[in-house]
Amino acid sequence: MTTKNQTSPNLCRLCSGNLSPQFKLAVLGKHQIQYYLCEQCHSLQTEPAYWLAEAYSKNLSNLDTGAVQRNWHNFYVIYILCHIFKLKNLLDLGGGDGLLCRSLRDYEINCYVQDEYASPTYSQGFTEPDFESPDLVLAFEVWEHLPNPSPDLNKFFYKSPKMLLVTTAIYTDQGSDWWYLTPESGQHIFFYSHKALESIALQRGYELNIIENFILFIRKDCVSPFKLSIFKRSLRGKLNRYLKYKIMRKPATGVWKDYLQQKALEKSDPKSP
Repeated sequence: MTTKNQTSPNLCRLCSGNLSPQFKLAVLGKHQIQYYLCEQCHSLQTEPAYWLAEAYSKNLSNLDTGAVQRNWHNFYVIYILCHIFKLKNLLDLGGGDGLLCRSLRDYEINCYVQDEYASPTYSQGFTEPDFESPDLVLAFEVWEHLPNPSPDLNKFFYKSPKMLLVTTAIYTDQGSDWWYLTPESGQHIFFYSHKALESIALQRGYELNIIENFILFIRKDCVSPFKLSIFKRSLRGKLNRYLKYKIMRKPATGVWKDYLQQKALEKSDPKSP
């Protein structure tokens, strides 16, 4: 085991509240790392993460066996959300290999993907948005990776999107055996409490909604209780299964449209992706 010789942090990286030590775990199987609880926002966090370069030597942890199924489930939820709220332009931040972005574009949802740690294998040519401000920002299993949430979260709320759809497991006083800590991967370093998420929404002028396993931030001027109620119902039971069936029966017309677009770009600029 190795331990970094540094001064222990005394302020929360999200709200600057005081920290109290909780437990230690072996991160990446060799770094003995202290986890802290914020006394103000009640979030859990590691000590400053000096091991991230090592943790991201590969962009997908071998422990993330649910990556593909999670992408498909997220696709259905986004498709339904976009059609209920009439959202057109999407930006998937931390979107990895771009599989979700490609799936959405297949069904003519104008999505772009950006990820500083991964190459958009499935969405090459769709990393620079053709819109000024997104209607919807996606951040699936991303926020728990942020080294300094206070400034890092700003890029997700940049240009005030109408909505943000986020997934990250919420910290509710779980212990050192909480599965979501995944110290073996070394990539999960900050764990938000419900109070912290409420504070994030309030500070930026959004309404917080926890729906199933999704965290939905809606800009205050875009809130529609009626549409939100429809969206919530569409994620449950028989209605959800029916909608999935209907969506998958639709032709993926975006595949051909994007192909023609990329071919046109190649002709106009041979150096384009």
